[in-house]
Amino acid sequence: MSKGLKIILFWSLVIPAIITILRIITDSFLGRGIELFSYSAVFLGIAAAGLIFAGPLNYFISKSQQE
Repeated sequence: MSKGLKIILFWSLVIPAIITILRIITDSFLGRGIELFSYSAVFLGIAAAGLIFAGPLNYFISKSQQE
């Protein structure tokens, strides 16, 4: 797998999963109700941002640092 694909997958799958899990843990500690529909919207929104903005941006940054 190429380095660019790894970076984009990291920012579009791993980071949204970590943020969503942290939100679920925070809400469970605060005693709020856990609604999976709400968390799926958060996950998909962060994944889209990672796929469109953060992944390519970090790829170009790492590529420019190599040169």
